[in-house]
Order: sequence, then structure tokens, then C-alpha cells
Amino acid sequence: MKDIISDVKSAAFGLSVPIMRDESADALVFLTGVKRPKKILEIGTGIGYSGILMLTAAEEAFLTTVEIDCASARLAKENFARAGLTSRVRVIEGDAAEAAVMLDSRFDLILIDGAKGQYERLRPYLAGLLNRGGTIFADNVLFKGYVKGGYPGHKHRTIVKSLSAFIKNMKDDAGFNTELKEIGDGVLIAEKISD
Repeated sequence: MKDIISDVKSAAFGLSVPIMRDESADALVFLTGVKRPKKILEIGTGIGYSGILMLTAAEEAFLTTVEIDCASARLAKENFARAGLTSRVRVIEGDAAEAAVMLDSRFDLILIDGAKGQYERLRPYLAGLLNRGGTIFADNVLFKGYVKGGYPGHKHRTIVKSLSAFIKNMKDDAGFNTELKEIGDGVLIAEKISD
């Protein structure tokens, strides 16, 4: 499996498909291994790198993953097949906001690693899909350090504003125990403690 993970990582770099930084990926694998989720939702499949990591760390888990880019979703399906994980994955091609409102399942772990400007918009839907005791793992929440301060420029102002609101609202939600870790490009980990 390590060879496949390494191949997928190399392919992502070659195709300029963003994947998790090593620190964030290590934290995700550790959390998944400790929590042993049965049902995982991933927002932002890419070409399957983080999905393969999670399914390897939690061998009984089933992954539902949402990817808006059809070419990436196709490659992800191929990579899941190469890893022997096809029977444990459902790839949904489409917009995460549309998929989130249509999902009727509950999840033990939700990875948010899609369009950064959508995190806050997705937050209430995803919080509702999470089982009590489940965890949200959101990657890249500090967005190149701009969320902590500095001038992001006009192009990224909306993303920074959305991520700032996402972090604040997750921390202010009494139903979650939320921690912001300054690893990678910022990781938010929130455990649901009440409905």
C-alpha cells in the first residue's frame, strides 16, 4: 500500500493537483487510526490521496467522497481501484454544497479539504451530518498564513473572510470541542460533544 500511496502523491505533484502537506496528512492518519471511524465523509477528493490514507488507517471504514472536478474524480476512482478499495468508497462527482444537503447518512469523521471559500457555507450542513463523538478535520484553515494576519490581496479576501468565520463559529459552537493546530497550512479539529 505504501507504494500506491507514494505513486498517488507523485502523480498529484505531476498533475499540479493539491494534496495535504505531510504534517497535516500525518495528523489525519493518526486521528483516523485512534478514532477508527466506520463512516467517513470527505469534501474534496482530489485524486484519492487522503481517502486512501484514511481507509488504510481505519480498515473497517467506508468513505463517501465528493469531488467537483470530473477528471480528478475519474483518477481518484482509478487510484482507489489500484489500492483495492473500490468496495469501500463512493465517489460523488459534483458540488459539495449540493451533495451535503442531499446526503441522508451520518458520519463519524468528516474531512474538509475542498474549496476554502466554502468551509463556512458547508459548516452547518456538515455539523448536522456528524454523529456525536465524531470529528471534523478541516485542512488549510490558515490559508497561507493570511487568516492569522497580513494582507491577502483582493483575490483572496473572500476566502480569508470565510475561513475566519468558519474558525470562529466552530470555536463558538458549544456542541463541539474545537482545536486549531498550526501545522501544515493550519488544521482545525472539532469533536462533536452534543447535538
